[in-house]
Amino acid sequence: MAHPLLTLSGMFHSSRSALQRYKTRRGGSPAPVRHTTNWPLMGLLALVPLAVFLVARHAPAPGLDAGALTYELDLAEAPAGRLGVTMIAEGDLPGSLDLALPDGAFVARGSGARILGVQARALTEAGESAGELAVVRRNDGWRLATEGARRIGISYQVSLQAASGLETDIRKHITAPVNGGVRAAGYQIFLQPRNMDTSSLALAIFNPLDLTFMAPWPALVPGAPTNLAAVSDADLAPGMGYLPAPGGPAAGAPSSHAPTAVPVPTNLLFHPRDLQDMNNSLLVCGDLATAVTSARGTVIQLATDRRWAFTLDQAQDLVARIARTEIAFFGNAPTDQITVLLAANDVTAGGGFDAYGLHTGSSVLVMLEAATTAAQLRENAASVIAHEMFHGWLGEAIPQVDPQTLWFTEGMTTWFAARMLTAGGVWTPSHSRQVLRDRLQRNYAASALLGRMSVARAASQVMADPDQVRFAYAGGVAASMALDRWLATESGMMRPLDQVLRVLYDRHRGRPLTRANLVAVIGEVTGVDADAWLDEHVYGTEALPPLEDLL
Repeated sequence: MAHPLLTLSGMFHSSRSALQRYKTRRGGSPAPVRHTTNWPLMGLLALVPLAVFLVARHAPAPGLDAGALTYELDLAEAPAGRLGVTMIAEGDLPGSLDLALPDGAFVARGSGARILGVQARALTEAGESAGELAVVRRNDGWRLATEGARRIGISYQVSLQAASGLETDIRKHITAPVNGGVRAAGYQIFLQPRNMDTSSLALAIFNPLDLTFMAPWPALVPGAPTNLAAVSDADLAPGMGYLPAPGGPAAGAPSSHAPTAVPVPTNLLFHPRDLQDMNNSLLVCGDLATAVTSARGTVIQLATDRRWAFTLDQAQDLVARIARTEIAFFGNAPTDQITVLLAANDVTAGGGFDAYGLHTGSSVLVMLEAATTAAQLRENAASVIAHEMFHGWLGEAIPQVDPQTLWFTEGMTTWFAARMLTAGGVWTPSHSRQVLRDRLQRNYAASALLGRMSVARAASQVMADPDQVRFAYAGGVAASMALDRWLATESGMMRPLDQVLRVLYDRHRGRPLTRANLVAVIGEVTGVDADAWLDEHVYGTEALPPLEDLL
């Protein structure tokens, strides 16, 4: 391990270079971005055959003028498991600026990422250093003395380490080194102001090693407009999952959608919409193989850092089938890009799962057993991909905030994943029914919790023991199917919950899913009041109809 002083010295040199690059980028004004008072949706964590969803919220301090934030992510030491981050904050800054990573149940302290050596300096209008600022370490982050400053630069290093295979907390496996680089969840690497609202935001990538880099947002690349407001005219590099510019591919980009990754330009400038986008992202760089296609204007990209028993073309065909089917169900995608990352499942302790899935922003991370075959990818892992991708609509666009509605978010997503795989021709109807039957029988009907704990209560306790997690999400599937059957009987509609989902997405997008909102939309669509039924079967322990009646 390098001596700490040497490490910090290198970091400070990197941050000075970042400030120089920041000065050269000035001249175009960052695009205005929307702001939300909620902390980001942290992610959707799926344990096969079930999923865990956790979320946190944050409201900025009132009365402060919005400021501009520019981040730079330095990938120079990514192959060694280190990232450099420099942040420029400018505007009417508070007298002291509080920086921290997001709070919430999803953030596992002591996970694979450590923040080291936070340093701050005041900057002149020209971007020159105007002196060091005092930085005080606090229990929940760092406090900077910024009285009188209009522009400041903050630098720090993120050190990554691989979690032990005996560590079963999947949260600690998300941000980790990968082959030739790193995989990083935004909420574990980007310090953000707690007491400053944000009016504009940009993220620059310094990539001197020409590592393959993937992010959930479109990027401005050489030849594109320097004004971030003109994002619709940006060149986007094909081969990295980006759409080509109207005039042809960007310099250095491949002429076809070859499955082999190509280096991205040394410098990229991204435009996340807000801090929620920053946190709710999964970034990856290294020795990646990539493939890309599109559906209804949405880029569908796949990446992996290893060879599998199946080909990249087979995996991309599966991912594209799932994405196109789910987009078709809702009519469009909630994001411009859907990214799927395939990684090895490093959890070796007893009691683990064969595959794990994580949904964060428009990115899906799927951790599979290294020996997964093409047949196993379609028969088993496909449900993880379909489940996590579906959360882009139910969970993100229809935000999951209230733990009391997790039964619906996870139950509906698991049920619809099987239906989407059937509709897309990935699974046969008989295979889909058998998978659902086996899961419901094993994890719901045969559970010791049946009749003792409500499905809603079990699902709301997101970090419960594995048996409760299995019961919660299998119970959510059973409750969703039973509710759909009951509503169909009461209303005369076929598949009424299909229309409920579409109305939630079309007319209530961005509105947090609550029981009251769900009941109201069910009433709007079917004319049926579902409150009493939910009290008995979901929030109470009244038995649901026999499983065979639901399948």
